[in-house]
Amino acid sequence: MRIGSGNDFLGQGELAAGRETEKVMPKRKKAGRGKWNKQAVCGLIFALLPLIGFLIFNGFPLVISFLALFCDVDLYNPGSFTWNNFEGFKVIFLNEYSLSSYGLNMAHYFYKACGITLWVASAQFVSLLIALVVSVLLATKVKGHKVFQVLFFVPYICSTVAVSLMWRWIFSGEPSGVLNTILGTSRKWLNDPATMTWTIIVAVIWQAPGYGIVMYKAALANIDNTHYEAASLDGANAWQKFIYVTLPEISPTTFYLLIAGIGAGLLTYDMAALMIPDGFLGDIGGTESMGLTLVRLVYYLIKNDRLAPSVVSAASVITWVLFIVIGSVTLALFRRRDKSMEG
Repeated sequence: MRIGSGNDFLGQGELAAGRETEKVMPKRKKAGRGKWNKQAVCGLIFALLPLIGFLIFNGFPLVISFLALFCDVDLYNPGSFTWNNFEGFKVIFLNEYSLSSYGLNMAHYFYKACGITLWVASAQFVSLLIALVVSVLLATKVKGHKVFQVLFFVPYICSTVAVSLMWRWIFSGEPSGVLNTILGTSRKWLNDPATMTWTIIVAVIWQAPGYGIVMYKAALANIDNTHYEAASLDGANAWQKFIYVTLPEISPTTFYLLIAGIGAGLLTYDMAALMIPDGFLGDIGGTESMGLTLVRLVYYLIKNDRLAPSVVSAASVITWVLFIVIGSVTLALFRRRDKSMEG
């Protein structure tokens, strides 16, 4: 038989004392969820304000536009929904359908607008490349780099209306137009189908890079210099450092700017509408419709909703086509990024 030591008796005594204490002291209740107070209620209200604004100004029109895909509706009477047997889709996608009042073939304008919209949206890639090159040059701390950064950002913060009017003045077809004066010509830049779309692209490329320059400048400043030092020890030259260090480090910024640029390009309206005015009835978006984008076509249909019963439905079809295209491109870019990160 083993005789316990004094320490064993002490340990048993402490254990017994602990049990007695548990019996005497009531168990603590689990901390419940915080009760609502004035501060919590006020916080919830302020947090819900943007959501309420979205539901009123975006959610409700979104539901209306979805219903208008399959119904004819009078914009001044939202309760006048009537089934149209997919007339909106037929008007947009089938060439044999036309708006009865004027005989306009909207499918022709839709496909024309698709091509011009993609053409104008491609200018965003050029703007992104310009922003990258300029930001890298500014990151070298050239003399006056802060002044140049401000100057490059000014076009972005300028009103699109002011920028459009400026370029409209530059491309004026009058002999006194800026470009005609420089070149000594009298070309109608904004009425010539060969140059109309190019004028919009030039204006977009002039205005768009400012935001990208600021974003890239911040991203370049956050790159750890030890990465460049390690590359130098491995014998990498300046070009290899740019390809294997700089580009991967700023890839999140490039990803964001790419998504934002594609979305902005596909939704181009104001620049095209202000620079290229509508012509006669058949010249929606200027001569031969060379200044017609998809959003501009939507605006034309909504503005002339009395042309035919299915005009609003056709406009809704175009908006949902844009939504699907932008969503698909964004999803593809996200998947591409995820695969590159896994690799």
